[in-house]
Amino acid sequence: MPDASSRFSLPTPLQGWSLLALLAIYLLVGTTGHLPWRGDDLTHLGPIHAILSGSSWLMPEIAGEIYRENPPLYYWLGAGLAKLLGSLLPEHDAARLASTVFTATTLYCTGLAARRMYGPGSFAAAILLGLGALGLVVHAHETQPILAQLAGMALCYAGLAEQTERPWRAALQTGAGSGIAFLAGGLSGLVLTTPLILLSPALCPAHRCRNGLLGTLLSLAITAMIAGAWLGAVAISYPGELALWWRDEYASIRPHLSNLGAFNKLIQLLGWFSWPLWPIAGWAVWRNRQQLRLGTPQLILPILASILAILFTALTGSIRPANMLPILPPLCLLAAYGVESLRRGAANAFDWFGIMTFIFFGLLVWLGWSALHFGWPPGLARQVARIAPDFPVESVLGGALIGAILSSALLLLPVLTRRSPMRGTTNWALGLTLLWCLAVTLWQPWFVYTKNYQPVASELAKALDGRSFNCVKRAGLADTQRAALDYFSNIRTVSYRSQQQCELLLTYSTASNSPSVAKEEWRPIWQRRLGGGRKTEIFRLYQRNY
Repeated sequence: MPDASSRFSLPTPLQGWSLLALLAIYLLVGTTGHLPWRGDDLTHLGPIHAILSGSSWLMPEIAGEIYRENPPLYYWLGAGLAKLLGSLLPEHDAARLASTVFTATTLYCTGLAARRMYGPGSFAAAILLGLGALGLVVHAHETQPILAQLAGMALCYAGLAEQTERPWRAALQTGAGSGIAFLAGGLSGLVLTTPLILLSPALCPAHRCRNGLLGTLLSLAITAMIAGAWLGAVAISYPGELALWWRDEYASIRPHLSNLGAFNKLIQLLGWFSWPLWPIAGWAVWRNRQQLRLGTPQLILPILASILAILFTALTGSIRPANMLPILPPLCLLAAYGVESLRRGAANAFDWFGIMTFIFFGLLVWLGWSALHFGWPPGLARQVARIAPDFPVESVLGGALIGAILSSALLLLPVLTRRSPMRGTTNWALGLTLLWCLAVTLWQPWFVYTKNYQPVASELAKALDGRSFNCVKRAGLADTQRAALDYFSNIRTVSYRSQQQCELLLTYSTASNSPSVAKEEWRPIWQRRLGGGRKTEIFRLYQRNY
């Protein structure tokens, strides 16, 4: 007869409604209820706001200017959700739910691929490993187009995993996944999917893939149809822009060696970003190395996908967390193959390391909150005050009560989950979700204050009110500042190199970026400072001297 503790414990891994509930909490907490943060969250809100404001939906725009960083798939869904939910949520909150949809799709398709490759038990394992990946949690809650590319990649993997059983359905899914990856990420989406499609017939046993070549051709045809439909429409509507888009795309996927000069930084980023996936994936490869010699597709495909993703992210683009997102789905798939075979000592160590890690970081969250609101510990309080010297302290009782409940759940994790080889994976996903909820509960006001450009946009609008001017030039403003001014106050600027003779000039300065202004040509009329120390941001408005 089961004891009382086992009746109320959670299964490992989570299944059914319990897994769905965890997924919903993870995806929805922190996604809505706040203004867009500066950085990617604001930048990628710009094209969505442009679509809703009546600009073209074919080529993304920010504040009236073409934005070639990403194709429009993510922005289409974001604009559609904002239009559909406009009466219930602010535009930025509704648009950000596109990240929820694409992240859920990525996790589900990764679990589907794992189930097709390794059996039913791997479905929940792959999803829980994805939920526990450190690099996903922040980006899953911001406006982030790369998440749409991940969904296409995961769908492509799911199709490749089924080519021996249902080749025609597999070809449809693989082609659709590659096309979605292109429509979300451009040529990078093709680079990360089409090589696997081309190699799949060679990796599939001949007696089980008689239609392998035809399936590959069908997959490539579907990808070409999806990509060609958008490219053809752009060529008709924006004939000059298409050539510029191809130029920028080619530059973005061209390998370069500059990242290798910062090899230590790259390794550190990859190490924590893909934790705990990479050690479990490494164990899967080591334990099944005999099958690797035999060319088993269930092992070769995720290994090739992981190597391709790691090399691509390491050799192209800038070294920043968001650019590392494509390594997560293939590593998650490979880790799902190894997690159930962890030896008892390794599984227990993984379990307790995760629990201790989240308790430790939970204490850090509380310490930072105490420094923010009560000035203790003093050293940390001085650092917090230097970053945001004028942060308004409000009532903390409600947040503290919710935070206490979440912290209690973190401490009870060892008791709440049943003992099994999958306990560490389950506790890792639960712990990261609880830690994220705790951080959102206690630190949401801080993030809103330090990552919010609405006050700047409002004050600038007041400074411009009543002035007669033809246009505003800009110097130092990046896409995120341009998107913020357009979204909050409908203020648009033109490039400093523009031939227009504008009467006003807006500059943006940080510790590493301080555009110079000819004092004999311009005189300052307004200034707004954000933050402090190395995080200081300064907006200045100048008027032309005549």
